[in-house]
Amino acid sequence: MEIIAQNVPIRMQFYDQFLKMNPAKQQRLMSAYDIKEAKLILSHFKPTVQHPQSAANYIRIDLEALAKDIHPLDHVELHRKTGEMVYSTLVDKAIQAQQLQNSLNNTSAQLELENSSSLAKDIRIKSLEEIIIELGHNPKDPKAIKALIKKKEDDIAALKKQLKLPITMHM
Repeated sequence: MEIIAQNVPIRMQFYDQFLKMNPAKQQRLMSAYDIKEAKLILSHFKPTVQHPQSAANYIRIDLEALAKDIHPLDHVELHRKTGEMVYSTLVDKAIQAQQLQNSLNNTSAQLELENSSSLAKDIRIKSLEEIIIELGHNPKDPKAIKALIKKKEDDIAALKKQLKLPITMHM
């Protein structure tokens, strides 16, 4: 009895840690297997307040069953359902991770495109500044217009060669 009394605060700390790790709106079902007494213990937690902060904010209902009273097929079914729940959670997290990875790749591709565009604009501005200086502020000079067109075509050709962006993925 003394050991059970000493375990109550430890159990409450464990429940508090568990409940803080999970979303507050959900009801919770915990299961444990007591090896010493060969019992399966199921605890159902239902919140009593809108935003529960500790185990005291939940109604707890314990269901206990001796392991020898549970049919082996029910043992198998319980383990199968538990495995399905864990697998479902892992799949959901993997999908979220993949979606975040795709978003990161798309953002990186967009950033590279923006950097290339910014570089092209800077090159064009410098080119135009050089042409205007060469012109001596006379925009009607045919040589300057030809030089401007040639520079523009050279810039476009250079950008097409440099710009090799990865294909973006959407989910």
